[in-house]
Amino acid sequence: MSRSTQLQRFAEQDPHNPLLWRDLLDALLDEGRIDEAQASLARMPPALRDSAAIRFRAARCALLGGNTGASIDLLQALLAEQPEVGGIRHDLAYAQAMAGQDEAALHTLSGFVGEGDDAAAIAILKARLLYRGRHYAKALELLSPPRPGARLAEMHGLRALLQLDMGDSAAAAHEAAQALALDPEQHEALLAAATVALWERRLDVSTTSFERVLAAHPHSGRAWLGLGENVMLRGDVPAARALLERAGTEMPEHIGTWHALAWCQLMQGDLAGAQRSFERAFAIDRSFGETHGGFALVHALRSERDEAEEAIKRARRLDPKGQAARYAQSVLLLDEGREEEARRIIDDILARSSPQGIAVPSDFIYRLRELVRPRG
Repeated sequence: MSRSTQLQRFAEQDPHNPLLWRDLLDALLDEGRIDEAQASLARMPPALRDSAAIRFRAARCALLGGNTGASIDLLQALLAEQPEVGGIRHDLAYAQAMAGQDEAALHTLSGFVGEGDDAAAIAILKARLLYRGRHYAKALELLSPPRPGARLAEMHGLRALLQLDMGDSAAAAHEAAQALALDPEQHEALLAAATVALWERRLDVSTTSFERVLAAHPHSGRAWLGLGENVMLRGDVPAARALLERAGTEMPEHIGTWHALAWCQLMQGDLAGAQRSFERAFAIDRSFGETHGGFALVHALRSERDEAEEAIKRARRLDPKGQAARYAQSVLLLDEGREEEARRIIDDILARSSPQGIAVPSDFIYRLRELVRPRG
C-alpha cells in the first residue's frame, strides 16, 4: 500500500485534521498523481482550503497541472502575507520562469537568501535564470562555493555546464566528476562530461554519455545537440541532421543548435535549409557575427556577390575571426579564379579551428561549391 493510499484512509476517518490533508497532498504530488491531488483539494472541508499551508499546495497542484497563471496568482497572494517564507518565494519565481517571465522571477528572488535547503534551492533557481539569460559569470558566482546538502550534486552539475559554456573544459570536467561521484545520473554533469569527451574526440565515450542522458531525459536538447555533433564527426550527415532537427525542436532558443544544423544542411548542399536555420539563429540574436557570416556564405554560394560582400562586412565587424565569413570570402576568391588566395584562407581556417567548433572536412568548401553549382 502506498503512503498516499494510507493517508487517504486516515483523512477520510479524520476529515478535519489539516496535517493529514497536507501530508496527503505532499504524497500525491511526490508520486506524480496530480489529478488525485486536485480531487483531494476539492473534497477537503472548505475551512481547511483557506489555510496558507493548503493554498501553497494548491499552487503546486496548479503548476504541475499546467495552470501556471493560477499558480502565480495563489503564490503572489501568499507571498504578500508571508514574505519571509523561502518556499513560497521559490515556487513563485519558478512558476514565473515557467511562464517565460524571467525578469519577474529574478525580481521575486532579489535580495532574498533564505536558510538551509531553501537557500540552496533559491541559489540554484536564480543561477538557472541567469544562465538562461547568458549571464554565466554571475550564475557561477551564486554557486560558489557549492553549499553542502541534498542538492550538492545538482550544484556541481550546474557549475560544470556553466564552466563548459564559459570555455573552460578542464574546470567543467572537474565539476562534472564531483557531481557524478555523488549522483551517477546527474543530468547536467553527464552533459558536461559527454561534451568534453566530444571536444576531445573520444566519440565512443561521448555517445554513451549522451545516450544515458536521453534515456532518462528524452527532451534534453543539449543531449540531442551533442549526439548530432558526434554523428556529424563520424561522417553520417543525414543522421546528424535528423538529430540536430530534434535538438532544435527541444530547445528552439539555443543559437548554437541552429548553427550546427545549418552547417549540416550546407554539407548536404541544402542552401535553402541552411538559410532558414541561420534565420532562426538571427531571430535569437541579431548581433551574432557567425550568423551574418552564414548568410554571407549562402549568398556567395548562390553567386549573389553584392549581398555576400555586405554580409561579410557585417560579420567581420561583429566577429573578425568568424569562420563562416572567411569561407564566404574564399568562395568569392574562387569565383574570381584566385585559387591560391582562397587556399590560404581555407588552410588558415582549418589551422585555427577549435575543437568546440563545427567540424567540417578539409575540402568542405570545394565539395560544397561543386554540389550547389553542378557543371553543365
